[in-house]
Amino acid sequence: MKILFAGEGGQGIQTAAQVLAKAAFKEGKNVLYIPNFGVEQRGGASIAFLVIDERPVVYPKFEKADILVILSERIKARVERYQGSETILISEKDNLSALKKILGTTKIVKKENVKKALKEKLGVKFKEREF
Repeated sequence: MKILFAGEGGQGIQTAAQVLAKAAFKEGKNVLYIPNFGVEQRGGASIAFLVIDERPVVYPKFEKADILVILSERIKARVERYQGSETILISEKDNLSALKKILGTTKIVKKENVKKALKEKLGVKFKEREF
């Protein structure tokens, strides 16, 4: 499964990709994650390439995503080349909604493992009832 998260710095793009990667790793899947962002911490483009597979993953970048998550309209033009005819487009306002939609659409990882990874990453900031 090739997933591309795209948005602006400060939206939690890298955090969402890391959480999904960690959940998949906990399930024994092969995972590669590549962050891609500028020097700006807020407002600049933030992209994360994530590949989750049962087989070994050789290279984490890809031409077309299986899932393209876009959290900012401003970034859409920059990543549209990764959208193919089979790509599932998820356009949400926040990462929790996007992660829920990924889980509902693909079943790539178990929800409980995503919750554990969110709790590990966010600590007390994670409100389990919201997921």
